[in-house]
Amino acid sequence: MPLFSVIIPVYNRHEMARWAIDSVLAQTFRDYELFVVDDGSTDGTVRLEEEYRGRVTWLRRARGGVSAARNDGIRVSTAPWITFLDSDDRWLPGKLERQARYIR
Repeated sequence: MPLFSVIIPVYNRHEMARWAIDSVLAQTFRDYELFVVDDGSTDGTVRLEEEYRGRVTWLRRARGGVSAARNDGIRVSTAPWITFLDSDDRWLPGKLERQARYIR
């Protein structure tokens, strides 16, 4: 079981979502699972699913808003700690490592 479940809700943020996903994949701490919850995007965001296959678990849902998307991610998470990243934000590479230090 991973230590963290990272949940990125996304809606029509094709390029920005790529930056957010890449910032998670660049983490120095690797004990996490990553969920991208697509909240009914219509702009091509869904094409990212194929690009990140095998590294990201992609969930699709009908448009319901960011809170509903986060809740869908929580439902499938398996880690004891959940962390959220908005699709228009990025993490520094040591973010999860620092967080894990305080948890343990």
